[in-house]
Amino acid sequence: MTLADTPSPISRAELRGRATGAGVMAFFGLGWMACGVTDMPVTAGRVVFAVGLAVSITFAVLGARMGRGVADAPTTDTEPTAAGKKKVGVRFALVVVAEWVAIFAIARVLVSTDHAEAIPAFVAAVVGIHFFPLARLFGVRAYRWTGAALCASALAAAVLAPLTSTPALWTALPGFGSAAALYATCAHLLRPPVQPGNAPAWSAFVAGLKAWSSVG
Repeated sequence: MTLADTPSPISRAELRGRATGAGVMAFFGLGWMACGVTDMPVTAGRVVFAVGLAVSITFAVLGARMGRGVADAPTTDTEPTAAGKKKVGVRFALVVVAEWVAIFAIARVLVSTDHAEAIPAFVAAVVGIHFFPLARLFGVRAYRWTGAALCASALAAAVLAPLTSTPALWTALPGFGSAAALYATCAHLLRPPVQPGNAPAWSAFVAGLKAWSSVG
């Protein structure tokens, strides 16, 4: 790809945000994978979790690689000021605090009413909801889809688990559904172009997978 074929370069702020977001999504994606394998047979669960671990590490490494390119990114008129960064930081902290307060409150109610099995689904719903204000705060419209996907996985568990009398669905649906949503968000954040003239992170990811498969 030549410079003429490359879309407008992204700013340092966006590049930094993508890198950080991918790392965070990769970390929590693995957490949701751990939730999903909870009620699986031990051996199968370990295999699935190992796959999730590999995916998370891959996305985290690519996110770190993207982060190292921040210094080479162009400075644009859209770069946030110090005051702007502080304002975003405060709002982000408020969203996260509200999220955790809601999670602990709901978990306590579910435990006290003997519905602890539903905790993963409700946590997924709360986490999903918190993505909607983040989408507006960070200007990342894809976060709306991330939030909708997590809420959908929570709703699926709340409906199908009692309907089919299958307790494992309380962990499998929100666990794997949320992990898939977060990994998909990682892929979106790491999409090309990273910088004009440099190999896109997503292309590097695909190339890495091809190299790994050829060894196997």
